[in-house]
Amino acid sequence: ESGQGEGEGLFARLRLTMLFEGIRLALASIWSQKLRTFLTVLANVVAVSSVIAVVSIVGGMDTYIREEVAGEGTGIVTIRRVDQLKILSSLDEFIKSLRNPRLTLRDVDYIRANVTRARLVDASVSQGSRVAYRKRYLDGIRVQGRYADYPLLRNLTLAAGRHFSRLEVQAKSNVVVIGWDVAKSLFPDEDPLDKMVKIGRRPFRIVGIVEEQANILGQNQNRFLVTPITSFQKVYGTRNSVNILIQAVSLGTINETVEEVTAQMRIRHRLRPGDRNDFEVTTAEGLVSLWKGISSSIFMVLIVITSISLVIGGIVIMNIMLVSVTERTREIGIRKALGAKRTNVLWQMLVESMTLSSVGGIIGITMGFVVASVVGLLSPLPYTIAPWAIVAGLVVTVATGIFFGIYPANKAAQLDPIEALRHE
Repeated sequence: ESGQGEGEGLFARLRLTMLFEGIRLALASIWSQKLRTFLTVLANVVAVSSVIAVVSIVGGMDTYIREEVAGEGTGIVTIRRVDQLKILSSLDEFIKSLRNPRLTLRDVDYIRANVTRARLVDASVSQGSRVAYRKRYLDGIRVQGRYADYPLLRNLTLAAGRHFSRLEVQAKSNVVVIGWDVAKSLFPDEDPLDKMVKIGRRPFRIVGIVEEQANILGQNQNRFLVTPITSFQKVYGTRNSVNILIQAVSLGTINETVEEVTAQMRIRHRLRPGDRNDFEVTTAEGLVSLWKGISSSIFMVLIVITSISLVIGGIVIMNIMLVSVTERTREIGIRKALGAKRTNVLWQMLVESMTLSSVGGIIGITMGFVVASVVGLLSPLPYTIAPWAIVAGLVVTVATGIFFGIYPANKAAQLDPIEALRHE
């Protein structure tokens, strides 16, 4: 038994030595034929790098949408006149929704009075505008009209001052809460609180300053003002459709809340049973579901394109290995004449094929992450490093090397040593 164990250990060490020797010979061949090697593994590099880059960017987007975009509106049901995201899922429905009637504050009052599963009901309407203080001004500032409960629905921490009250909403008071960039740009050397800024031609008194917010997909979230929705309509009129935001009693009642809101809005708009909704009801969960559908489609297309690239790369590797077998026929004959078995030659050629394919995979993985990081630096798209993508890239490239290396390796192993030694 002791002798058998030693024999098995010796056999295992021999196999390991052959593996490393095969890798060494493959790397030496790669180094001596740099251009040929590059052209051989180019398809693998393109396939793996594209997979890594897209997986990194899509993974970053997925994490971002779950944690930042959707997380901000968790538990919120929104009624809109038009859902702009529907253009991605159904263009016909989106075009039809453009004919929907605008939503008004009377709709808000009706929802507040009739939806039993609502903890809070708010409304939002916005308009880009110039905001001025003395000789300083800012263009393209997003002016929002909201009810007094808006801080309970959106995480806006104040750096100074206060939010406006319900009495100020009822009285249509000209008060405003400003974003961080607005405060820094219009008041670089003084305290903004209680100062008067002009929105359009109307003066508004600053009562609060919001802390600096993180950007979303490269969009600055600090260039805004929030004012009572009634005051907003004094400046811009009532022609803008409002968005109605409903906070459900609990996360577990989101679906029931959507059903109740939809039913009440149909009653409010006097829609018959066969009529389509002339409004859109959306949730953060719907956004996540839409993104899942988009990312799944991206992955499916990517798998098809990658598979084609890997097949092309595998065929190129097989052809190069066949050329290598022809070039090294005499060498293989000498090895077999000195006692190398068929399995030894087969193993060596397979290791060389796997090494050649793996080199392309490693280069592709490196280039993929480089591309993803460059995209992340030059654009608002986030990216993440997925360990499973690295493992998958290596496994696939090794499998490609094995699959397409079997035929040339088998051809080399079957060479007759006498005929191989006569080869010139």
